[in-house]
Amino acid sequence: MTLPILAKYLPQILWIKRDPIVDAISTTLKSQLDSALTYHSYDHSDEVTGMSVALAADDGIENHDLLLLGIAAAYHDSGFIEQRLDHEEIGADLAEDAMRADVRFSSQDIELTRQMILDTKLQTAGMSHELNTRLSPWLIDADLSNLGRPDFILQTKLLAEELNIPIELMFKESLALMDRHEWHSPAGRKVLGPQKRINKDALMADLNKK
Repeated sequence: MTLPILAKYLPQILWIKRDPIVDAISTTLKSQLDSALTYHSYDHSDEVTGMSVALAADDGIENHDLLLLGIAAAYHDSGFIEQRLDHEEIGADLAEDAMRADVRFSSQDIELTRQMILDTKLQTAGMSHELNTRLSPWLIDADLSNLGRPDFILQTKLLAEELNIPIELMFKESLALMDRHEWHSPAGRKVLGPQKRINKDALMADLNKK
């Protein structure tokens, strides 16, 4: 999946992905994630990392803040290494452990990164997410960027396979999520908003045929 914004901010994305803390968890995810995770795979975490950096850079986030965001993105689903349920807490712990071993990060940096990861937890009612940090908007938008990408149907099928549920039910749940979801960053609204509307209309049309 290639979007122009990813090419535009490729230098910033590569800088983040080459950081030792990000590279370490990427290597772990490649080797330790269950192959049954067809959606929450290494590719998903890698895509979220790139997208979060690109969206934030487009909105003027840079330097240390961009690194914190990239670390949160890289670790946001790392808890799947241990379990699916409440994986966000485990991912936050893994990120905290890695950052505490690195002199570049303050306790405030670590707490901010932890909370960003915890903010990725999907809410069961109301708005899809609760945001509690100044950098969370870009991570949340990147995590759900599939809603506003041309490969939306493919990603939805991968999630249905992972959850072992019929694709028609997955489509209905995706439509319900779209209704509860909003983009939180200016770049998210600009880059992903138009395609989300297209995806939603196509999904509604498909479900109405059944």
